[in-house]
Amino acid sequence: MRRLALFLLFLPAMPPAMAADASLQGVWQGTLGGAGIVACFNQPGSGSDSSGSYYYTRYKAPIMLSKAQGKTAWKETDAANQVTGNWSLNPPQAGNLTGSWTHPKTGKSLPVSLHLLAAAGDPDHPTCASDAYNAALEEMPPLKTSKPKTFEGHQYRNLGVADAITVELMAPGDGVTKINAQLRAELPGNKAALADYFETRRQHLGQNGWAAEAEVDAEPTYWSSRWITVKFYRWPAGYGASGISMNYRTWDLKTGQEADVWTWFGTRASKGDGAADDKSELPPRLRQALFKDAATDPECKGDYPGKGRYHLSLKREGVSFWEDARGSGCEQEFLLPYNKVAPFLTPQGRAALGDLLPAR
Repeated sequence: MRRLALFLLFLPAMPPAMAADASLQGVWQGTLGGAGIVACFNQPGSGSDSSGSYYYTRYKAPIMLSKAQGKTAWKETDAANQVTGNWSLNPPQAGNLTGSWTHPKTGKSLPVSLHLLAAAGDPDHPTCASDAYNAALEEMPPLKTSKPKTFEGHQYRNLGVADAITVELMAPGDGVTKINAQLRAELPGNKAALADYFETRRQHLGQNGWAAEAEVDAEPTYWSSRWITVKFYRWPAGYGASGISMNYRTWDLKTGQEADVWTWFGTRASKGDGAADDKSELPPRLRQALFKDAATDPECKGDYPGKGRYHLSLKREGVSFWEDARGSGCEQEFLLPYNKVAPFLTPQGRAALGDLLPAR
């Protein structure tokens, strides 16, 4: 017994702040003010801030919690990293946790009262990534609909599910109805289609309490009486600028059929990263014409001029060709006016753009 006491005496002491964090590990359920919540606190890491998360059982939207190393107060922050509340928690007692939530500006305070729902897992399975915290969050999210927006006199709105987004055109016509059906199909239709989304969110909740979602947008970039082009933008959470993708898709408003606009120039959209996209290499004759008078930085002469993959997008003043960013700063962009486009078009292209080409 004496030897055990001596052994315990010489064990390295856990810092008080870390010991306090360790006692919070787990998933807790209870109330904040009069509202039901579920909260989780991850295992504290050595030399790093502590993290957690909570959600209102009514809304099921995770809110990030963090506590700086050596501090006692927890801060909740929104997606813009703005502090929306401060938490002061007492040491847990017999599976119960009490404290208070305070508004950072008004000072308004609400009581926090929680009981332990599930104990923490091991370090390889962080608490906030557990089934106990996430199961209720992983129901099929509702469809989110934006207010109507306007693009060059035309109305549309965004539709979203989780971190997927699309466009709904607010215009009459059978062609528009067919296009809207294709655009709506871009959204996940069941929980199975959201498996990657849920898994990514769990990983980030377990790492830092942040319910990570991709930065997404979808909007028209061209809308005439005949054609509409919609840009889809996506920046996955946790990726640098190299993870950004932009995809331009064009539909015939009369027929409702999607068009590969590159076929108008005698080629087809290629594939990038294993998935179909809207880019292609420039056809040789078109590349030669575009680069004929192009100014090239001396440092970019060896950077495969014109041999990258280009987007093609319609604009009011002409057809735009622009290269995917590769990080070199040598990417090129061209605008070919409609009065100079005809020599490079196929018969299909001339029929498609006939209303925009000058009369012969």
